[in-house]
Amino acid sequence: MLFISSISTSSRLFFLLIVLSAPLFGQQAKVRKQLPVLPLIPSELSAAMPGMVKGWKLKQSTAKNTYTKWIQTRATRVFESEPKQKGEKPLTVRIKLTDTGRFYPSIQFFSGSRNLKGDGAGPARKRLAGLRGSEQVFPDGRKQVRALLDERFIIELLLPVGVDDAQVDLFLSKFNFNMLKGKKGKPVKRLPPTYTMRSIDELKPERNRSYQMAIITAEEVKQMLDQILAVDPSIAEDEEGQ
Repeated sequence: MLFISSISTSSRLFFLLIVLSAPLFGQQAKVRKQLPVLPLIPSELSAAMPGMVKGWKLKQSTAKNTYTKWIQTRATRVFESEPKQKGEKPLTVRIKLTDTGRFYPSIQFFSGSRNLKGDGAGPARKRLAGLRGSEQVFPDGRKQVRALLDERFIIELLLPVGVDDAQVDLFLSKFNFNMLKGKKGKPVKRLPPTYTMRSIDELKPERNRSYQMAIITAEEVKQMLDQILAVDPSIAEDEEGQ
């Protein structure tokens, strides 16, 4: 059940109320025995992403909070190759970095993955050697590389046909993984009563926005509605007449 009401239109600040019918963290805690943490804010996560890459133009640079039973942060950057010859079709590389906050359902895919080995492998495996991850080749030849850093951050590269090993290594070398290492955070059993959700567009900052999200239980909603009806019982009468 969702309730949305505007707080400030001029500052693009909105209020989102999410009602939970069950505890946020139950069985998952038994699986991993590790409580989640709150993720980095979008600007912090985006700072770890590749910036200027020689021979490539940055076409998209966004980061935002998302909510699916837990708050996460995802940064996305899209690069387009600069054609070397007239009429040459540019290539597109898409990079994503997700801070899962160690929420187990978001990282359980990697529980069955093997550690990436660097010996005799491509640049992605060499750079990400020792991390649990996978490589997948699609029918059209595109390759997706995914890896899990510090049991928390998901690194994902979508590479088109035509990107050579030197270019892949160049992209990976531009990550600032040191910014992410050691980001422990305080373990929490449930989300705070309110949280500021943010969305940033670094190429078009006028699109930046934020809103407050509040999470309450179904019982708290019932109490809130009882209080409203106590002040104005006609609300219930209007509802029955519809």
